[in-house]
Amino acid sequence: MSLFSLVQRRVKSAAAPCAKRMPMDPAQLAGDLQFCKVVSRSSSERDAGRCAQAWRRLQQSMALIPSGATQLEPNSLAQEHDNQIDVINVTAFYMDRFTVTNGDYTAFVASGAYDEMERWPSEVWQHVLQFVDRSGVSGPQAWTDGKPSRDSLNHPVTGICWYEAMAYAKWVGKRLPDAAQWQRSASWHTGQNGQQAALSYPWGNSFDSAKANIWSSGVGKPVSVDKYYEGCTPNGVHQLIGNVWEWVDDAFIIPWNDNHLLAGFAEVRGGAFDTYFESQTRCQFRSGLPLLFRGANVGFRCCVDLGDLNDASALNPRS
Repeated sequence: MSLFSLVQRRVKSAAAPCAKRMPMDPAQLAGDLQFCKVVSRSSSERDAGRCAQAWRRLQQSMALIPSGATQLEPNSLAQEHDNQIDVINVTAFYMDRFTVTNGDYTAFVASGAYDEMERWPSEVWQHVLQFVDRSGVSGPQAWTDGKPSRDSLNHPVTGICWYEAMAYAKWVGKRLPDAAQWQRSASWHTGQNGQQAALSYPWGNSFDSAKANIWSSGVGKPVSVDKYYEGCTPNGVHQLIGNVWEWVDDAFIIPWNDNHLLAGFAEVRGGAFDTYFESQTRCQFRSGLPLLFRGANVGFRCCVDLGDLNDASALNPRS
């Protein structure tokens, strides 16, 4: 076993938590999810015990992504003359280890967020009433009576559009990662002599169907967010490749006729359980979907900038 593989195994073993805790009481779950609000720079929280608990929760459920550069390739629909590679310097941030689950999202729905128009940008107000489940109740498209099936609580929430993902992220005190942050999370690793090099996949440069849930894996549907542990990043971020595409906070620009650009799309990353081409699951592959798309193969995860958190706790959180 190589030195890098040994270090990777030890780091992931120490960092990776068990499956997400999912208390069924919505109020308790909301408090469990909103730990970033407690330790943010803008927080008025002065209870040392609550701050320590919030920091433990953050470090269990999020992974620190180190600063560094990442190279963004042109999106898959870019015209030939726009095919330039952008090098983006990413500052350190925390990324969710798991995509947001159905269990997590129940607290957001139960909070009445879909009835609070101030949570939504004005351009989407006319659509919020259409963000309903199969029974016509507010919530993800595949739910019934405002609830997910009990056997899918630990599956990624899907059937939510980009606006819903953004609203949830803000509700818990986080935000969606941008394209460079998502790619940095998925592709960085530290090799020999501390040198960093971007990978095509979190585990290396060759696709392995045993490490991600895509079409060739033969599963054919989303699985729990804690599956495919061997496909984690070195610091324990799960399923950045496969299972569901992930919304990111970047517009996806589509060239159109006569040099016009087609707007109203957001970028998605990582591929899903029904992605056929392995090339579309590379960390560097960029695609997009309409902002209001609510498909069964798209979910999301959240992040928070290190600079938005209390400095002292970020450097040496007390337990």
